[in-house]
Amino acid sequence: MKSKLFIADLRSHCSYGISTGHFFPVAAMYQQLFKDCCEVVVAGGPVYKNRFKDDELLLLPHNVSGTTLKDKWHTMKNAIKLFKEAKGQTIVIQQGTVVTAFIAIALFYHRTSKLFMIQYSNEGVRSFIKRVLYKFAKSKIDGMICPSDEIGRAYGIPYCVVPDYIYTGSVEKVKLSGDELGLKKYDFCMVGRIAEEKGIVEAASFFARTKYKVVIAGKTQNAELDAKLRRVCENASNIDLRIGYISEAEYQNLLENSKYTILNYQGEYSRRSSGVVYDTLFAGVPVIGQQCLALNFIKDFKIGYLYNKIQDLSEKNLDDLLNDQTILLYKKHIIDYCQLHKSYKRKIASFVFNDNEKKL
Repeated sequence: MKSKLFIADLRSHCSYGISTGHFFPVAAMYQQLFKDCCEVVVAGGPVYKNRFKDDELLLLPHNVSGTTLKDKWHTMKNAIKLFKEAKGQTIVIQQGTVVTAFIAIALFYHRTSKLFMIQYSNEGVRSFIKRVLYKFAKSKIDGMICPSDEIGRAYGIPYCVVPDYIYTGSVEKVKLSGDELGLKKYDFCMVGRIAEEKGIVEAASFFARTKYKVVIAGKTQNAELDAKLRRVCENASNIDLRIGYISEAEYQNLLENSKYTILNYQGEYSRRSSGVVYDTLFAGVPVIGQQCLALNFIKDFKIGYLYNKIQDLSEKNLDDLLNDQTILLYKKHIIDYCQLHKSYKRKIASFVFNDNEKKL
């Protein structure tokens, strides 16, 4: 009988019946990564029934979309059920409710399984109170899975550095000829959740004064940001603005129909890792983004172009980037980068199932 790995989303955030962000893709990724060596069980609230089959799902009691005491208790109840059902197995908890997860582990987890957490930032230990709460859970956590040494060191326990998303497909999917580039509808896209610190309004303002075909699609963070973005784009005939939730299929289609994705990250988004950047690269699309910690690897692997601030981009600069040969060279590097992800699969498997790649 195969052992089980539970990939768990304790919060299971749900907005109008929809889960957004990295939670579903990461759960599906773990299914693909480990399907040959163990049974992968996706643990999540009722919203997970929209994506995963009953026989691969541990249904947790609640979707949790707020931050009230009642919401936190619902998260705790999700944790209690998870710890009970996963006894003697391996648990990986997705980052979604960091501090509440620490409290749940401290109170309700009794080291009856192997327990790992995914952390995309050092958010969980940034304040004195958070560090105190983490201290009570720390000894019960076997390790952290994170995108950088800096984040791993912040938690002071064994950690494994791998990208947010690990490529599980065939490199054939990211190959593209020069002729096919001409069929793409957009020069640049900005897709996914529209938040203030993603710098999308500033990027839209820049591109509204250019000749390039741009699509911006996603649900806005709030009404103020919605209004601001609409004002910027209302007279820009070159920008296709689609405010509102976009399905996974539409999201993928927009990526694949764009020559580049623009990631103008600021604030918190410039410090933490990004799921959109991996969705982009795995679609075979290079990235143009603001120089920041989250995107440093774009320059390291030569899979896109980074600028200091978006105003630094000139028309000549963008025309050069849109040259077919430039794009095809970036795509060659993307294929090499996707090949590298085979080693990340081995690394995370060794960390979770053995012990020989733990590091402090």
